[in-house]
Amino acid sequence: MKKTVVIIYLIFSGLIFSQDNNKEYFNAGVELYNNGKYNEAINQFQSIIENGEHSEVLYFNLGNSYYKINDIANSIYFFEMALMLNPNNNDVLNNLSFSQNMLIDKIEKLPANQILDFFNFISKTLNVQQWLMIGILLFYVFLATFLLYFFSTKTNLKRNYFTLSLIFFSLAVVFVFSGINQFENNKNTVSAIIFEKKIDFRTEPNSRSEVLFDLHEGTKVVVKEELNEWCLVEIKDGNKGWVELKSIKKIN
Repeated sequence: MKKTVVIIYLIFSGLIFSQDNNKEYFNAGVELYNNGKYNEAINQFQSIIENGEHSEVLYFNLGNSYYKINDIANSIYFFEMALMLNPNNNDVLNNLSFSQNMLIDKIEKLPANQILDFFNFISKTLNVQQWLMIGILLFYVFLATFLLYFFSTKTNLKRNYFTLSLIFFSLAVVFVFSGINQFENNKNTVSAIIFEKKIDFRTEPNSRSEVLFDLHEGTKVVVKEELNEWCLVEIKDGNKGWVELKSIKKIN
């Protein structure tokens, strides 16, 4: 695997963790990782999560540590958790691809609408908070240009300010709508990672029903429905089946 960048993140740890003991856990985890003591590093990083702290950096380091001990399911899980906070982190995306290459199951993605794929790609260039923050800033710029238009006495300037205000208003609407749309998509799409060595996908939510196919640990699925101790999940080629809830771990 490409040498990870855990050491680089040590510089920023003081900006990420609000509690002194969490900083100590993080620094100790990085040192243990760099000394090849991956299980001990995992324990230090997990202590931070137990204290209620969560961050992109923490998940990234956990993903790297689990990869080093060949725990692919946990490695993928924590890389995916990091991407929930920052979908465009190239270091996470790169290391996630190494973990995914270790999967037993190779599933082809279901062909999708190219226009929809394009808008989804654009939507993921920023996270929800970034879309909304930029949208709000653009709205304030719209208000400023509209006031300039309102109070301007020169015809040419009024025309220019009015055009600018329309442009900024339109951009503000687009950014805010994109943020809301991404938030709704994230809320309605519950992904999970399989944590069983091998799991049967069934036609109905019970162990007596017919087995459709089986998959192995580390594969990502989307939870479509839950019923008692079972859930209906879908894989990226469009196939669905019922599995026990205890066999998966939700990414949230």
